[in-house]
Amino acid sequence: FETNWAGVLKKRYLLKGLKIKPPEEKASNGFDDFIAALEQETLNFGRPVVYVHGDTHTFRIDKPLVGTPKGKRFIENFTRVETFGAPNTHWIRVTIEHNDPNVFQFRQEIIKENRARH
Repeated sequence: FETNWAGVLKKRYLLKGLKIKPPEEKASNGFDDFIAALEQETLNFGRPVVYVHGDTHTFRIDKPLVGTPKGKRFIENFTRVETFGAPNTHWIRVTIEHNDPNVFQFRQEIIKENRARH
Protein backbone atom coordinates (compact mmCIF):
# COMPACT_ATOMS: atom_id res chain seq x y z
CA PHE A 1 0.00 0.00 0.00
CA GLU A 2 2.76 2.44 0.88
CA THR A 3 4.06 2.55 -2.69
CA ASN A 4 0.92 4.39 -3.78
CA TRP A 5 1.59 8.02 -2.83
CA ALA A 6 -0.80 10.54 -4.34
CA GLY A 7 0.31 14.17 -4.74
CA VAL A 8 -1.91 15.37 -1.91
CA LEU A 9 -0.54 12.68 0.39
CA LYS A 10 3.07 13.42 -0.54
CA LYS A 11 2.68 16.89 0.96
CA ARG A 12 0.87 15.56 4.03
CA TYR A 13 3.55 13.00 4.86
CA LEU A 14 6.66 14.97 3.93
CA LEU A 15 8.99 14.82 6.91
CA LYS A 16 11.01 17.99 6.41
CA GLY A 17 12.97 17.83 9.64
CA LEU A 18 14.29 14.37 8.82
CA LYS A 19 14.81 15.16 5.13
CA ILE A 20 12.72 12.15 4.18
CA LYS A 21 10.61 12.43 1.05
CA PRO A 22 7.90 10.09 -0.16
CA PRO A 23 8.56 8.48 -3.53
CA GLU A 24 8.00 10.69 -6.57
CA GLU A 25 6.49 7.87 -8.59
CA LYS A 26 4.50 4.84 -7.55
CA ALA A 27 6.99 2.01 -7.31
CA SER A 28 5.86 -1.07 -9.19
CA ASN A 29 5.81 -4.30 -7.23
CA GLY A 30 4.31 -7.78 -7.27
CA PHE A 31 1.16 -6.60 -5.50
CA ASP A 32 0.00 -4.02 -8.06
CA ASP A 33 -2.68 -6.26 -9.60
CA PHE A 34 -3.90 -7.36 -6.16
CA ILE A 35 -4.16 -3.78 -4.88
CA ALA A 36 -5.95 -2.62 -8.04
CA ALA A 37 -8.47 -5.49 -7.69
CA LEU A 38 -8.86 -4.79 -3.96
CA GLU A 39 -9.58 -1.11 -4.67
CA GLN A 40 -12.13 -1.93 -7.36
CA GLU A 41 -13.91 -4.63 -5.34
CA THR A 42 -14.02 -2.39 -2.27
CA LEU A 43 -15.53 0.46 -4.27
CA ASN A 44 -18.04 -1.89 -5.93
CA PHE A 45 -19.00 -3.45 -2.57
CA GLY A 46 -19.83 -0.03 -1.13
CA ARG A 47 -19.86 -1.18 2.50
CA PRO A 48 -17.06 -1.37 5.09
CA VAL A 49 -14.18 -3.71 4.23
CA VAL A 50 -11.46 -4.69 6.71
CA TYR A 51 -8.12 -6.15 5.63
CA VAL A 52 -6.25 -7.79 8.53
CA HIS A 53 -2.60 -8.79 8.29
CA GLY A 54 0.59 -9.04 10.32
CA ASP A 55 3.21 -8.12 7.73
CA THR A 56 5.62 -5.98 9.76
CA HIS A 57 3.99 -6.72 13.13
CA THR A 58 3.61 -3.02 13.83
CA PHE A 59 0.17 -2.39 15.29
CA ARG A 60 -1.77 0.13 13.24
CA ILE A 61 -5.21 0.86 11.95
CA ASP A 62 -5.37 3.09 8.90
CA LYS A 63 -6.89 3.76 5.50
CA PRO A 64 -4.02 3.18 3.06
CA LEU A 65 -5.98 2.79 -0.17
CA VAL A 66 -6.16 5.91 -2.30
CA GLY A 67 -8.63 5.98 -5.16
CA THR A 68 -7.15 5.70 -8.61
CA PRO A 69 -6.42 7.14 -11.11
CA LYS A 70 -6.33 10.58 -9.49
CA GLY A 71 -5.38 9.36 -6.04
CA LYS A 72 -6.66 12.36 -4.15
CA ARG A 73 -9.01 10.72 -1.66
CA PHE A 74 -8.82 7.79 0.69
CA ILE A 75 -11.22 4.96 -0.05
CA GLU A 76 -13.30 5.58 3.03
CA ASN A 77 -14.93 2.15 3.31
CA PHE A 78 -11.56 0.31 3.40
CA THR A 79 -9.66 -0.14 6.68
CA ARG A 80 -6.37 -1.95 7.21
CA VAL A 81 -5.64 -3.55 10.58
CA GLU A 82 -2.06 -4.65 11.08
CA THR A 83 -1.69 -6.90 14.09
CA PHE A 84 0.88 -7.01 16.83
CA GLY A 85 3.77 -9.39 16.43
CA ALA A 86 6.87 -10.67 18.18
CA PRO A 87 8.27 -9.48 20.46
CA ASN A 88 5.09 -7.45 21.19
CA THR A 89 2.52 -10.23 21.27
CA HIS A 90 -0.89 -8.81 22.12
CA TRP A 91 -4.29 -8.92 20.42
CA ILE A 92 -6.98 -6.75 18.89
CA ARG A 93 -10.63 -6.87 19.93
CA VAL A 94 -13.02 -6.31 17.02
CA THR A 95 -16.60 -5.34 17.75
CA ILE A 96 -19.32 -5.21 15.13
CA GLU A 97 -21.93 -2.50 15.56
CA HIS A 98 -24.70 -2.99 13.00
CA ASN A 99 -26.19 0.46 13.67
CA ASP A 100 -22.87 2.27 13.20
CA PRO A 101 -22.11 3.26 9.57
CA ASN A 102 -18.47 2.22 10.13
CA VAL A 103 -19.65 -1.20 11.44
CA PHE A 104 -16.26 -2.23 12.89
CA GLN A 105 -14.64 -0.96 16.08
CA PHE A 106 -11.11 -1.97 17.11
CA ARG A 107 -9.44 -1.94 20.51
CA GLN A 108 -5.93 -3.04 21.34
CA GLU A 109 -5.71 -5.55 24.17
CA ILE A 110 -2.31 -5.48 25.85
CA ILE A 111 -1.29 -8.65 27.67
CA LYS A 112 0.46 -7.56 30.83
CA GLU A 113 2.91 -10.47 30.81
CA ASN A 114 4.00 -9.67 27.25
CA ARG A 115 4.84 -6.00 27.78
CA ALA A 116 8.41 -4.89 27.17
CA ARG A 117 10.55 -4.83 30.27
CA HIS A 118 12.96 -1.93 30.78
